[in-house]
Amino acid sequence: MTIKDTCVELGTKIENELIQVRADHCELAQDLTERINGVAGRLKNLDAKVDESFARVDERFTRVDEKFAKVDKRLAALEEGQRVMQESQTAMQENMRAMQDSQTAILATQTAMQDSQTAMLATQTEMMHILVAIQRKLDVN
Repeated sequence: MTIKDTCVELGTKIENELIQVRADHCELAQDLTERINGVAGRLKNLDAKVDESFARVDERFTRVDEKFAKVDKRLAALEEGQRVMQESQTAMQENMRAMQDSQTAILATQTAMQDSQTAMLATQTEMMHILVAIQRKLDVN
């Protein structure tokens, strides 16, 4: 083989090698494109799932907020009931104090009446003794 043939053969081999490299690059580019498209598809699916999950979470937050609103209403009603009960209890305590004051006055009146009755009894006893003494003097005469 001559140099010329060798050079042509070398040029052909290099050209074939370049064609093969380009074919490999195209194949790798195609494979990479398919992978990127696959990842993009998965990403879209994942994004849809995340959006769906966020929608469910938002719905749950809405339900929780509604429940908190109900609890707040019940708490307000309980606080109002407690306020009414405290007012009622205060009124009852005032009535009780008035009754105790009245009872104290009745006891004082009762004590005064007992003292008066005791004094009247003592006076009646003394008068009875005087009448008995007069009766004895009359009997003696």
